[in-house]
Amino acid sequence: MAQETHNRKSQTVKFRDHTVEIQTVIINGIECLRLRDVQLLFDTVRAFRIDSVLQVFVHDETGKNLRPLRIVACVDKVVEAVESMKHSSNDTHDQLARIEGKIDRIDNNVQEIIRQIANVMRQMYQLHEYTTPRYFFILPAKHSDMMLIDTVQNWFHTHYKLYFLCECSHEPNEMHVAPHEGYSIKKARDFVVKYAPYLRTTMQIAQVLLSVGGLVIPQLGNAATAINNVVPSQLKNPKDYNDMKQQLQMVDDLLNKVDNQRNHAGASMIGKQNSKGTPLQGAELRELQTYLELVDDKRSLGNLYRIVTDDGYVRWVCHKHYNESSYNIEMSKYIKEFEAMGGKFNSNSNEAFISQVNITSRNVEMMCKALGKGFNIVKLICRECSIDEDDLEKLLDIIINRSSIRCLNMCSVRVRNFFGITKYTCQEIVAEFNSQSLKVRFSNTYYDGNTLMFTRFLLQNKIHKNLDLSATDFLWHESDLRQCMESNAVVTELVLEYTNNVNILNVIFNLKKNALQQLKLMHSLYESSTLSYFCEMLKKTKTLVELDLMDYTGFEDEDFINTLLEILKGHKSIKYLNIHITNVQPSNQKEVDLMKSLQNDEFISRLCISSSLISREFTEALLHAGAKRDTFTYLEFYNCQVKDDDKAKLQSLYENGRLHQLSFYEEPRWYVLLDETNGSVNK
Repeated sequence: MAQETHNRKSQTVKFRDHTVEIQTVIINGIECLRLRDVQLLFDTVRAFRIDSVLQVFVHDETGKNLRPLRIVACVDKVVEAVESMKHSSNDTHDQLARIEGKIDRIDNNVQEIIRQIANVMRQMYQLHEYTTPRYFFILPAKHSDMMLIDTVQNWFHTHYKLYFLCECSHEPNEMHVAPHEGYSIKKARDFVVKYAPYLRTTMQIAQVLLSVGGLVIPQLGNAATAINNVVPSQLKNPKDYNDMKQQLQMVDDLLNKVDNQRNHAGASMIGKQNSKGTPLQGAELRELQTYLELVDDKRSLGNLYRIVTDDGYVRWVCHKHYNESSYNIEMSKYIKEFEAMGGKFNSNSNEAFISQVNITSRNVEMMCKALGKGFNIVKLICRECSIDEDDLEKLLDIIINRSSIRCLNMCSVRVRNFFGITKYTCQEIVAEFNSQSLKVRFSNTYYDGNTLMFTRFLLQNKIHKNLDLSATDFLWHESDLRQCMESNAVVTELVLEYTNNVNILNVIFNLKKNALQQLKLMHSLYESSTLSYFCEMLKKTKTLVELDLMDYTGFEDEDFINTLLEILKGHKSIKYLNIHITNVQPSNQKEVDLMKSLQNDEFISRLCISSSLISREFTEALLHAGAKRDTFTYLEFYNCQVKDDDKAKLQSLYENGRLHQLSFYEEPRWYVLLDETNGSVNK
């Protein structure tokens, strides 16, 4: 059997007007150019010429060509790739007949694959998991990666992106790619190993979509741009089709390597599908977001919206299909019933409003049924109403866990006990539901009723792992925050803003059952006493895995940065640090500490530098971390002085996929983020 080994040399190959470099391989000690490697780029190639002489393939002593088909490389010459000559008209007629028969067989295979995929999709829709779009696939972020991958290790070092599919149809060949530029995948090895069986099904969907002209993925540069809401139904550029086909094949090869399987010649596509298609479980879907970088909690995954169909299934669709799906046969009935109870519904904005209504058990039963059967509401506003405690529990359960509602605004809502007596009044609370994120605000005003309502939210929450709060809502009432946090076992990620109070930090780090794995602090830790206490709490935490300190203004305190990096260097649980640091200057203590950490440690994942002078030595430390540390994938500079040749070196890390994000901005970070926020609001 031929033994192939790694080789870094390449052969110049010319085909028509194209000249490319294709990596050679060493087979049984001989440097060779494989036919299949050339066919990945030019699929009609059948032979090779050197200096106008047709080259014979490597063969055994009997003259039988050896597999894989290959010629001896001649790296100092140009190899001309040759297509087969046209046959006579009679031969052509016979060949066309054979091709038509083959197309029929392929079409039957595709239809069978679609049927099997649809079966997996039916199982997925029956899964009671609603926080995350169910259908996604991965592709290499850059086309050039394909020619570089020659070992299993390099497969996992490749930069992959994940793309979601709009669930606009129950037919896999009628779906399309979600309107999003894709998410970079962190911990690629763990992700691929975990999701490989399911990816086989979703990759089949992508391949089917490509075959019918419905798959378009933008290959975006550093500054991501929005893509069209609806993916074009036809691929007009043949080059895009070939590139996409190669990328899909590359991922298919990766999945084969993960399973340590070999694709035997002649094995049918159906045979592979029978052994590979596997639906996901709920826990696996809930964990998906932990593998994705740069997830914006203010936007849903893939810019997809959760809807409920009239048959009670939850689906994730793009904005265009959301508008098309917001009205169904039962919709007018639900609107009339909702208005009969005293509510108002705006069909243009899909906002519902209830004011001064005594909400009865019958009303709640109607609303729960409607929300679970296709009454798609984006925002529900409830003002000066009253409701029984048991009915509130039922209504919140479906609103939070199984409805299309993305925002719930409650103002002056009285909650009655069993005897009809007001138990508490929620003065004002605004909750936003976004994929796995639950954001709650009290409008910076504390009332006991708000806390009790928030506790009820957490008790009913079954699917939202990410909790977004403002510490100002609990100022001087930290014990209430503790009670709320300990009432829910689902939350593992906490986003907290305006945390400049030691008592708040004490609650967060000393919960009885602390399951927090990710902590993100914004507009926080401005006081030196708070910084010191925060560092002491970090030493004791045993569950935290990721710490996000990407503050708008950045950290400047040298002692804090030094202490933080020292603590994390030997920390047993925290593996990822995202931090924004300002005023890094040549040879100052911050530069020294950062360089030491970048060169020796692995926990820095995302790094923002502002208002700094970047030295050559600091650049070398960044280059070292980018090349050697798989965790270090995100680097941004704001209002910094960086030499052009240093920029070019860092750019090379981005180009080869070691850095997933690299940006240079002339403005301060807060200005850039404000501009991005205003831009998204105005869209």
